[in-house]
Amino acid sequence: MKIRIDGALDFHQSKSHIPHAFTLPVGTTRLDIRFDYAPMHTEGQPVQNDLSLTLFDPNGARGARHCNPDRNLSITANQATVGYLPGLEPGVWTVWIDAHRIMPAETIHYWLEIETTDQPINEVAHQWVKPVLKPRGPGWYRGDLHGHTRHSDADWDVPDFVRYGREFKLDFVTLTDHNTVSPLAQVDSLASDDLLTMGGTELTTYYGHALALGVREWQEWRVGASGLTMPQLAARAMQNGALFIIAHPHSIGDPYCTGCNWQYTEMWPGNARCVEIWNGPWDGDSGNEHALQTWYEWLNQGYRMVGTAGTDIHGPLIYDPAPGFNLVYAQERSEFEILKGIRQGHLYISSGPRLKFTAQSASGNSAMMGDHITGKEIRFTLVWEGCQPDDQLFIQVNGTLMEHLTTTTGGTRSWHLPAVQRSWCAVEIRSVDGRLRAISNPIFCGPGWA
Repeated sequence: MKIRIDGALDFHQSKSHIPHAFTLPVGTTRLDIRFDYAPMHTEGQPVQNDLSLTLFDPNGARGARHCNPDRNLSITANQATVGYLPGLEPGVWTVWIDAHRIMPAETIHYWLEIETTDQPINEVAHQWVKPVLKPRGPGWYRGDLHGHTRHSDADWDVPDFVRYGREFKLDFVTLTDHNTVSPLAQVDSLASDDLLTMGGTELTTYYGHALALGVREWQEWRVGASGLTMPQLAARAMQNGALFIIAHPHSIGDPYCTGCNWQYTEMWPGNARCVEIWNGPWDGDSGNEHALQTWYEWLNQGYRMVGTAGTDIHGPLIYDPAPGFNLVYAQERSEFEILKGIRQGHLYISSGPRLKFTAQSASGNSAMMGDHITGKEIRFTLVWEGCQPDDQLFIQVNGTLMEHLTTTTGGTRSWHLPAVQRSWCAVEIRSVDGRLRAISNPIFCGPGWA
């Protein structure tokens, strides 16, 4: 079977999904889809047009390859182009053209060529075996929650991504390729006693990105075309067991980074309870300071939100200074327990300094970062280590600066606050030029938290 489909799109069809259905015959041994479009780059525009493919078989999604210049794909019973899953189920398939970005002033012409064969193919399936890791009990675990490989738009393969985690002496890394789960079996197989590998996907919609962590099944991301709103997609991901995190909400957006800033007004924060406040380098184009202040605003509205970090790594890490990593308190080093610790807010973010931030009430109740504490008078205690001599410590209460002091390399500070009204307290450590070096999740006081 060989089918050729030609079509055209213009600027008004940007941010749309265009389906093309075909029937895969019984006995097919290989499916090839070749796709191209022109012009790739419109003269006078700062970035190129961006179309990609999402593929469905009769039973569901087979994957996508977001923002990758190699748009051709092949699938057999046992192997598939990165971004997609192997297997050839006969019946009606649909290849969707995802128009992430079409620049104004010019019509794009595209073509799809779909070809199948029933000739015998001699190949074997990849056997990815997930190892059993040596148990590690309660403690603080340092790692990354956001990263990519060539299964979507990165420059390196899965083993390179895992090697990065070891080079930075992380306890865990999390692979979150765009709109696909195709690399997760491989990344799971590369875990070892020195490094836990975790998985998920980045829901890369046209008007915002979000992480769905802890899942191995493809997650619907196509707002509108799926018949679902963004809150419904988030609810579905959470029902599937995912930890849902709004990613880089104030990143540079269209046209430079298509869909990268969070524009879902019904989800500010809506049913989300985690938000990425530190993405990549602090002073990069992710709008981290703005994301931090938005997080503070949501806390002040009564949402018990958790702030997280992710390098969003796409290749060898050359950030200078170092990025912020998550330090999560978990009952053991496992994906389930680390995600549970994040849900509880038991984490802080740091590019170096170490924090211990706790609270205790006069009646003997105690709390750590992320916890809720009650009592008439709350005593907060911060212990820090690993700071630079001129680092600045900021104590925030309900987003208002309560105290600012220059740190020593290590030290302790205590203070008291009443807990009769809803309030939260968090701490920041910044370099003398204002760059964030560490930040705690809040400790929550009083009633009325959502």
